[in-house]
Amino acid sequence: MNTSRICSLALAALAILSCADEPLDPTGNEERETTIALSLTAAPEIPGMSGTRALPAEGTVEEGITAGYIVKDFWLLQFDERGYRVGPPRYYTMPTTGSTTAVAVIKPTSGRYKCVLLANTHSNALGTALGPINSLDDLKTIHKRIWRLEDMYNAGGLAPDLFMNGTVDVTSDTKTLTCALYRNVAKLTLTLTNNSGSGVTIASVQLRNVPDRLFYADRLFDGAAPPSPSPAQSGAIDLPVEPCAVAANSSKTLRYYLPRNCQGTTGTSTEAQKNMYAPGRATYIEIMAVTNSGCKPLRYRFYPGANMTNDFNIVPNFHYTLPIVFSSAGAEGDSRVENLGKVQLVESNSYLINPLSGNVQTTYGVPVTRINKFWGSPDGAAANMLAPDTGWEAEVIWQDKAGAGLIDFCEATGTILTTGKYEGTGETYFYFSPKENASGNVLIGVKKKGATEYLWSWHLWITGYNPDAAPSAWQENVYSYTVSGGAVHRYANGTGTTWSTLYTDKFIMDRNLGAASANRGNANTHGLYYQFGRKDPFPASSVLLYGVAGNALPRYHDNTDCISRVRGATSIKMAVQYPCNFYYPGNDDWVQNNPYTANSWNNPGWHESPTGKSLFDPCPPGWRLPVISTWNTFVLPGTITPNAANYPDDFNINTDRAGWEFYIAGSSGTTAFYPAAGLRFANSGATINARGIGYYWSSAPLDSVLARYLWFHLDHGTGQQTEHRGQGFSVRCVQE
Repeated sequence: MNTSRICSLALAALAILSCADEPLDPTGNEERETTIALSLTAAPEIPGMSGTRALPAEGTVEEGITAGYIVKDFWLLQFDERGYRVGPPRYYTMPTTGSTTAVAVIKPTSGRYKCVLLANTHSNALGTALGPINSLDDLKTIHKRIWRLEDMYNAGGLAPDLFMNGTVDVTSDTKTLTCALYRNVAKLTLTLTNNSGSGVTIASVQLRNVPDRLFYADRLFDGAAPPSPSPAQSGAIDLPVEPCAVAANSSKTLRYYLPRNCQGTTGTSTEAQKNMYAPGRATYIEIMAVTNSGCKPLRYRFYPGANMTNDFNIVPNFHYTLPIVFSSAGAEGDSRVENLGKVQLVESNSYLINPLSGNVQTTYGVPVTRINKFWGSPDGAAANMLAPDTGWEAEVIWQDKAGAGLIDFCEATGTILTTGKYEGTGETYFYFSPKENASGNVLIGVKKKGATEYLWSWHLWITGYNPDAAPSAWQENVYSYTVSGGAVHRYANGTGTTWSTLYTDKFIMDRNLGAASANRGNANTHGLYYQFGRKDPFPASSVLLYGVAGNALPRYHDNTDCISRVRGATSIKMAVQYPCNFYYPGNDDWVQNNPYTANSWNNPGWHESPTGKSLFDPCPPGWRLPVISTWNTFVLPGTITPNAANYPDDFNINTDRAGWEFYIAGSSGTTAFYPAAGLRFANSGATINARGIGYYWSSAPLDSVLARYLWFHLDHGTGQQTEHRGQGFSVRCVQE
């Protein structure tokens, strides 16, 4: 792939904009207020502008570059040398002819006053917001919220146009005023050219990490970024994916708008390295494509800026021209290219896998490095470690869907293995590919050839839900964020500081780990169950389980459960070797002589993580179990009662709707559904209280026997409950 960048340096001359007189309405400054002629010019567009989503059609938005274009209206505000406002804000409308208008200004007796013009708001209702503006600092905070493409410009009327703003000084000697107006957004022209022989077909384009606000008086920032509001007040949005089929030997041009997003520069010096050090809030273009041979998916990401090597600044009134030429699928090591046809996963205990459709699937590689990490530790046994020449095999222990199964083991090249297993040697990877449109849970184990005990096991959560698509920051007063297949949430601060400190700009999933749905009333919202400190999941005791070929697994315990229930506690090593055994110890810990009872989720003392995530944490990469204060927002310490502000609606006991929709933004508004999934009982191993009670583990232990969790019932509940570690509860993951 050959990618080049062209910044348009030519300045586009704009016609003089005309105005009409507005009747004066002086308020307390008659001795200095005077009528003066104002001429408006449009500043030429210069390099640097970015976008949101492709425009409906070229030319449908008036950008101020045509000869007949005029500004339709503007607000005028004045400020003294200290930055305080003088006189009232004034709104002017203009006719379709003429190049000047009379405006009311207040001339200083000495020094200079600054006039600020906000053009094309098309509404005198803005005065409601501008009325309390008493200083330039106040004016800098006034902004328009961005939710969609049309929020970038005035979408109403026959000729939508862009917001503009400008400043000009007034002195005691000023006779006339000339003010240059600048566009409040940048423009990006993206041209995709797919050369013959590239081997790829472009499928879609999406603009991501778009700032969620447009500042009306952008010129007051003098080329610098607007002040960064607190994370609870600002954020970014992703525009919808736009289908954009570009076959070989064809091209397509897209045009976008984008507000200011100045994220600075990095030390990179080549195009291929730029993405490696991209700031977390920088805007980028995501292009999806597929290879013409093998139908393997590819993802490309490009960060607009003053250059394509190290600049991540999007500046209003700039025009960025970005031609991208695809001559091949992309070079190995190019940070802008991600070959989704083969993904080497990071070390973890579980993985959230999004299957593709249309005969396009990804080959995933799972590292088996945790085997030696655990068995070579004080908790393990060196005899179980993998030497470079040790042979092993990966197999499906269980899956919760019948039929042809959910995955295929395959070679690293993607070739499907017909044996139903993967054979490897040493510390390498095993590879699998999800079936097209698959959905469900799979537990995979690795054991030495000829052995019966597993060395480690991994949970695959195969779903259309993609919480990793969450934005990089919060939006003001927004608590639910749409992602593929569902949503992610953030909670209000409540009585604790968790969501304003530990979880700032982080999200929690909208569903239980392993659940097929988050929709109340759906029978598949319960998900899987976990004993405190244990990494392996357990389905409900009534759920049928299957092998890799879709064959039904045997049932135990009066033909009711495919999971083996074993009375009494066990060792950590035994639990690792037998991930399909549910050890039920009664009112106790499932671990005998547990050396890590004071650690979060039994994290071994020898295991270190940058985020503190436990070696046994069951959540996918980038996610972890929540702290106990996570739920202080809607479940306060102590008892809660029905019809309180913590939750709306009825509990709906003994139905698929059983559970609470807890308010997550305070005492009303957005809710998160927590189903009453019951538990795997520590006194029998059976699932009880489903559709009656909700139990959700936190990562927090209490002592050698108990740990902390969220609990609720039909008429009461608490976010600070404690229970025996042998219980199997639901979990919900939060971002690391």
